[in-house]
Amino acid sequence: MTLLAKDLQIYVKTSGTCNLNCHHCFTSGNKGQKIFFNPEKTAQFVRQLVESYNIKNTRLLYHGGEPMLAPLEDLTLFYKMTKDCIPNVEYGIQTNLVYKLSDSKLKFFDQVFQGYGLGTSWDSSIRFGSAHPSQAQAQLKLWESNVQLLVRRGFEMTLMVSLSKELINTFQASDVLNYAISLGFKYILFERITVDGHAKVNQDKIRPSNASLDRWLYQMYSDTVKYNFHKKIGNMFLNEIILASTQNLHTANRCRNCEQKLITINPDGSLAGCPNSATESPWGHINQSVDQFVTNKSRVASVCKEKIRNINCYSCELSAICNGDCYKLPWDENLCAAPKSIMREVRLQNIESAKELIF
Repeated sequence: MTLLAKDLQIYVKTSGTCNLNCHHCFTSGNKGQKIFFNPEKTAQFVRQLVESYNIKNTRLLYHGGEPMLAPLEDLTLFYKMTKDCIPNVEYGIQTNLVYKLSDSKLKFFDQVFQGYGLGTSWDSSIRFGSAHPSQAQAQLKLWESNVQLLVRRGFEMTLMVSLSKELINTFQASDVLNYAISLGFKYILFERITVDGHAKVNQDKIRPSNASLDRWLYQMYSDTVKYNFHKKIGNMFLNEIILASTQNLHTANRCRNCEQKLITINPDGSLAGCPNSATESPWGHINQSVDQFVTNKSRVASVCKEKIRNINCYSCELSAICNGDCYKLPWDENLCAAPKSIMREVRLQNIESAKELIF
């Protein structure tokens, strides 16, 4: 069993808190710890890990809470301490963009993320105004303005949309896709909600049933084909399904080895795998040796747990495409969270037509 992949994505949580308080978020929002990461110790750990385990490709993702709440000099220092010391390194960020983009922040974005792109989220009724309802419209306008500013500066922007109950009950998939296109996003990623953080206590309000989720996602696929949305925006969710269907290539939610290739460094220095459960289930600390982290018993147990499928997966006709999906997504009424209607359609239709949706 491989304990550590040669291609790593490392989430560097620079802050334990956020300026928003989204009910679906796997962090604790603005109730999170008011602490920031140590850029020197974090960079040293990453460099030692890459060197000791001969990592071939590394993607460093500024994350949070809201990563841009951390002091800008610390964010810059981490970049400078890693950019020339790690082979084949890339940088990314997942930021809510609900703050003023000062000249110094824009300079940092230009220095670190130009060529790699930026990710930001839009969510129906559970993001803007989440800390205080009176701020909703002002926050939405600020976010839209920041997105358009960054697009004009040449950034390739990715819109992340959480598939909440409110979203699928209120919006047509085509409306969401058209909105993303109108703002200039190059890519869109639809994300299903895991039961972590705020989502654990709010799941009855925000998590749709797996059946309703499947129907909405199938409509998204149908609208993409009907209106040629794939020619206007790259759909990451569909891309991974079609790669699995046509090339037997399992990526993202279908790779089933996230705990081997994802590492999260919390702002207090504790270490984990999947960022969704990183705060609640740490495996070690950057003050320890990299070997102690890689071979930590709890980490090894998670790597093993991820390989286990629901018994129904073994008799499913779509298992070769689905690959068990994300192990953190719960079943309901004996139904998994996989977008099976899309998978069936792709499997039955002309494969060459499906390939047109790949970007």
